[in-house]
Amino acid sequence: MKKAIYYILMGLLLLILSACESGAELNMVNRTSYPVNTSVDHAEIVSIPEGQSHVFKIDTDTQSFLTGEVKRKIPVWIVGETFSLYDRDAGVFVDSTEITVKAGKTTNAFLDPNRASIKIVNNSDEIITQAIIKMIKPAYYQNVAVINNIQSGESISKRVKYATFDDPFYYKVEIWFENATEPIEYGNSETVLANDQQWVVEVE
Repeated sequence: MKKAIYYILMGLLLLILSACESGAELNMVNRTSYPVNTSVDHAEIVSIPEGQSHVFKIDTDTQSFLTGEVKRKIPVWIVGETFSLYDRDAGVFVDSTEITVKAGKTTNAFLDPNRASIKIVNNSDEIITQAIIKMIKPAYYQNVAVINNIQSGESISKRVKYATFDDPFYYKVEIWFENATEPIEYGNSETVLANDQQWVVEVE
């Protein structure tokens, strides 16, 4: 009788231990055509190459049948060349959010492209004092970004809106050097950017 009780208690103990889980995983999948930089839970920045994924190990409290489901909210920072987080409530693009993970589970985050990009590469020996990105529409134009002081040998990319059949437009870039009386212009009616497309402006 005592042996039977012993085996029952040992079985219950093993069941309890096997049901205990701690730690979670966040599997981030980069579905864009360009690298994505991300930091999870304030850790160091990881670059995920295009078309690849990265699994982040996240500490959580231990979960058992006594505690019930264990969840944890973690801060996440993500910047892709053709990807931005989108805050639906505010209606704006952001770089940071919070993701809820569960102990013993893997949460998948699929990063699908939702932006275009313009990369300015300064191959000259001078500092580009100002680069102005212009969106050109049939009736008007709009300055969508101004980038100051791009050093010689430096490249800077800017995420921008992509054109659609219902909303057609193209981009131009004005490059200003110090003491210049007029800019160097790049782009024309053919520099139309689609989703997940990057235009590289190489300044010689």
